[in-house]
Amino acid sequence: MISDSEVPQLGEINICEIKAIDRYHNMINIEGRLKKNISQIEVHAKLLKRESGGWHPFFYNVKVDVCKFLKSPRSLFIPKLMYSFVKAYTNVNHTCPYLEGSVLRLWNWTPSEDGVIAIFPVDYGQYGLHSNVYSNKVLVMQINGSVLFFK
Repeated sequence: MISDSEVPQLGEINICEIKAIDRYHNMINIEGRLKKNISQIEVHAKLLKRESGGWHPFFYNVKVDVCKFLKSPRSLFIPKLMYSFVKAYTNVNHTCPYLEGSVLRLWNWTPSEDGVIAIFPVDYGQYGLHSNVYSNKVLVMQINGSVLFFK
């Protein structure tokens, strides 16, 4: 376990909100500002499915060097698919470095259930995305969320 004093203060989250659009759709806004330059970042993400007994590994468990990926997104098929869902809604769209003072956004993003089901072989149920973000091999952020696909 890493204590807060060991984690570098890379930035701060200024906005993190989920707004209900209707009974079945939400809109997500996240905005943060970097306090340090980032020249190396890696994301470890795994998809899970909730079944009896809790969360179970499902389908993907990937590690992505974000700087290399953004330099050549076509080189990694699954991360490219995942990024395609948010690309139009974020300004995280160029390779490293990301400079101190930069504002990073995911704005007005509404996850598309039909888009996910069309691309990924999922059935109805509850799925989770658990991810760890590392900068220079030090854990700096965890993002965990879930979605429920129902008929």
